[in-house]
Amino acid sequence: ATVTGNVSGGNLTTGGQVVATGNVTGGNLITGGLVSATGNVTGGNVTTAGQVVATGNVTGGNVTTAGQVTATGNVTGGNLITTGTFESASVTVTGNITGGNLITGGLVSATGNVTGGNLTTAGQATATGNITGGNLITGGLVSATGNVTGGNVTTSGDLTGGTATVTGNVSGGNLTTGGQVVATG
Repeated sequence: ATVTGNVSGGNLTTGGQVVATGNVTGGNLITGGLVSATGNVTGGNVTTAGQVVATGNVTGGNVTTAGQVTATGNVTGGNLITTGTFESASVTVTGNITGGNLITGGLVSATGNVTGGNLTTAGQATATGNITGGNLITGGLVSATGNVTGGNVTTSGDLTGGTATVTGNVSGGNLTTGGQVVATG
């Protein structure tokens, strides 16, 4: 049947297709199948108890969720701001990282200089190169398996060692030895 005007009826039931080149206006679209559109879908909200899947880009103003944002690829953005915890296998940053504290159960590795106010550790500070500083102050021991080279050795206690080699004068209050005192001059 071909109708050029309006068709008014209770229901339209078909085992085939309903084809319209114009707009379809209705209260609700209810289907147990798919809704497929090759063009844009424009609406107020998308509400689903399932998933929203897109193989292309998702462009929007904000992503707001009470759940999680999960990405197996890279997340690229201007800033990452959180009042909670940030957990990741690796973080690559070309700029500065500003934060309150850096807490790790692993290593902190830097190929450049580490600049800070103080270095406080309950463990060891190990350096394979030189340590340059103003003063070395310790309530414990200074232990060296090699030579100790310096301008002067000043102590209010004992100086104990296997051999002491001095090219200049030795000035002191007393010289006590259980061995010999040998002088060629």
